[in-house]
Amino acid sequence: MKLNRRLTFTCLALYIAFSFLAYTQDIKSSNVEIPFHLDVICFKGESDTASRVDVYVVVPYQSINFMKSGENYLAQYDLVIKVIDSTKSIEEEKRIHRILKVKDYFSAQGGTGGFDFTQTILSLAKGNYEIKVVLIDNYVNDTYEKSRTVTVLNFAEYPFSISGIMILSSIEEHDGKYTITPFISDNVGDLKNGFFAFFESYNNTGSDSADFVYQIIDKDGKILINSKKIRKYIGKSKTQLYLKIPYRESISQGTYNLRIIALKPVNDTLVKTEYYLAAAERSLGFFRTMFGFNISDLNKAVKQLRYVAQPSEIEFIEAAPTQDEKQKRFREFWDKQDPTPNTERNEAFEEYYTRIDYANKEFKSYNEGWLTDMGWVYIVYGKPFQIERSVPGTIGRKYERWTYLNNRQFVFADNTGFGDYRLASPPTVSERYKYK
Repeated sequence: MKLNRRLTFTCLALYIAFSFLAYTQDIKSSNVEIPFHLDVICFKGESDTASRVDVYVVVPYQSINFMKSGENYLAQYDLVIKVIDSTKSIEEEKRIHRILKVKDYFSAQGGTGGFDFTQTILSLAKGNYEIKVVLIDNYVNDTYEKSRTVTVLNFAEYPFSISGIMILSSIEEHDGKYTITPFISDNVGDLKNGFFAFFESYNNTGSDSADFVYQIIDKDGKILINSKKIRKYIGKSKTQLYLKIPYRESISQGTYNLRIIALKPVNDTLVKTEYYLAAAERSLGFFRTMFGFNISDLNKAVKQLRYVAQPSEIEFIEAAPTQDEKQKRFREFWDKQDPTPNTERNEAFEEYYTRIDYANKEFKSYNEGWLTDMGWVYIVYGKPFQIERSVPGTIGRKYERWTYLNNRQFVFADNTGFGDYRLASPPTVSERYKYK
């Protein structure tokens, strides 16, 4: 189950002759995914006054801290799910406490690809909401946050409508019942066998069938793929449906929208607006992941190699004639740094870009955090054992001293008074990052 970075997930209604659900995404440039993954899907509820909103959260084991407890390793985290209405008031809040237990250190570090999955079902009236999820790692008190915006429909208002789209990596049908594997991500770039778009139809038209097509649309609105019509039995009331969408080598890496359109069952190969019954849309990413992580800005990730790679190695990667070749060379560089080459994980890669992410959050000044002197030292050496700071209220130059366990020290001076700490002693960093 490969997962992705912060998204805005929106379910819209166009108030014309058919219902339309749209899911959109804002993808920020970043190096690696943040520690948990979120998806939100709208379905018809049990009543005509509220809809069902499913909140799916996946927390990879490698994203949280485990502590040794007897013969096992334990982790504890909380999920706080907040429903915020259009007036910015918290309409509903749920807190979920999770305790995880594994038997060995390798599993606790995510070596087996383990993860924790939760599904929370909300019942919401028609309206606009923000679904905010906060993860709190109890052992270190770190917090991480993601949110999606959603416009909840009253599906009962339409003679025919379809729910939001859930991405599945696999589906099996037995006697009309499905066993599904949700894929909690918009990035389908690694699904070489394709994927499934799963949704529900809600039918009060009297017809027992409908035609469906899917489209893949680029950011400029151009339809790159327009499938043939697929006729499906829709029955009365609710029917669960899916469309198989094959892997496409022709699609370049990037972000797209997946649109599913339900049409009146007519003997016409054209997709005409007058045939529309309903539609749903959501964003898709086509990115190849690296050791389980999505690199959404490869060019930037290559530049960030400056603290681990030699200039000649960076030049070689940047000289690649295509983005695919650049990614190949980038991966080959990290393959050489992998301390466990027989596993899917690359701990050196993970640690390096996790440090860059931390530096961007904590040491931002006139430049991004990874470009500051503090960021430089942190990325190469990691977290210092001890930090000494100038007494609060000190007038003039402020200092900060970092000490590491081998008694190596770095002194930073803020000469401007605006938090722009520069390396004062030693004048430079002589080493490069190396996974230990």
